[in-house]
Amino acid sequence: MSTSQTRLASLQHTTPPSSFADHPLTPPPTDEKPFAHAQRVIELFEAIRAGGRIKQDSWRELQLVPGEYDEIERQLGRDEALSGYVKDKIRYDYNGESHRPVVRMPTGVHELFIDGVEDAIRCQLKTIRSGSDTAARFVQKVRPARSTEIYFPVDNAPSSMQSKYEPDASFWHDDAQYPGVIIEIAYSQKRKSLGRLAEDYHLDSDASVQVVVGLDIEYGKKRSQKATLSEWRTRMVRTTEGNELRFRLSFVPDISSYAFRDEQGNPTNHPGLRLQLSDFACEELTKDTISGEGQHITLSTQKLCQCLATAEDKIRGQRALVRHTILPGVRKHKRSETPPDKMASDDEAKYADQEERAIERTADDDPDYE
Repeated sequence: MSTSQTRLASLQHTTPPSSFADHPLTPPPTDEKPFAHAQRVIELFEAIRAGGRIKQDSWRELQLVPGEYDEIERQLGRDEALSGYVKDKIRYDYNGESHRPVVRMPTGVHELFIDGVEDAIRCQLKTIRSGSDTAARFVQKVRPARSTEIYFPVDNAPSSMQSKYEPDASFWHDDAQYPGVIIEIAYSQKRKSLGRLAEDYHLDSDASVQVVVGLDIEYGKKRSQKATLSEWRTRMVRTTEGNELRFRLSFVPDISSYAFRDEQGNPTNHPGLRLQLSDFACEELTKDTISGEGQHITLSTQKLCQCLATAEDKIRGQRALVRHTILPGVRKHKRSETPPDKMASDDEAKYADQEERAIERTADDDPDYE
């Protein structure tokens, strides 16, 4: 995945071969070939690149053994085309402690919903940024980073070993090593992993990540439209063995009063998402700049429902969409496509001609050239 701070995730939603559909999260048996699961990850990347029918709710977890992630990197290094595709198009996480990669293939609804939520937060930050107080100067350095890669060191491991994550959305202060706010859309298999993912974000960043927001928009078997909101934060706990950093769920998402959309698709009376400015960076960057300012970023349940409904309508075709109409009888002329083999042959001939001319110029300029 590209490490550009401004890259927005744009991926091909595909269905990999069925051999990956319910792959067990267990290390390979001793009679399997070395790096067998590393090869399966490479084959999964190749299957995604090859295309296929759209797969809903894709959150693919696999289990590696030590050394296999390095083998994946080696194989990608030998295949420039596949490596480029993976960096540009495929979002995947890797937990260096558990040796578990997760390939993310979000649906169109998820992508458009997260875009709406991110835009709503960005607009409020922009309003604060236009001021002249300390809060404005702080917010001027806070930027949406969408799925920019986040790298965490692995405890009790060599410094070269890292975990990598590509969240659905994040907000990052210019002077911070890690984002302060991370937002994840929960669905299907991902829902079961979201608590662990939030814990990794908080504890692996040494509480630099201030809040992880989970938006669960999965629909039940009865096509319920209920959607819930969760927030995770860290707290310091005193134990008999000293202080201990733990993360906690701000509230329980399974309680109906904490849903932001009810079974019928209506906004609930829940306050919605409320973020403090101090959530957007670690304490070292906020304690002397925005302490006591009291400004908040708030997304009401009505706003969250609006963002979700807009995404659903767009992807599921629940309303008529406008397209340009050309006049009857107008033909569409496309240029003929050059076959790949012919392109390669033409390129080789062009480069050979350029090389020959370069040699001739060298000979003309150097009387001693033979």
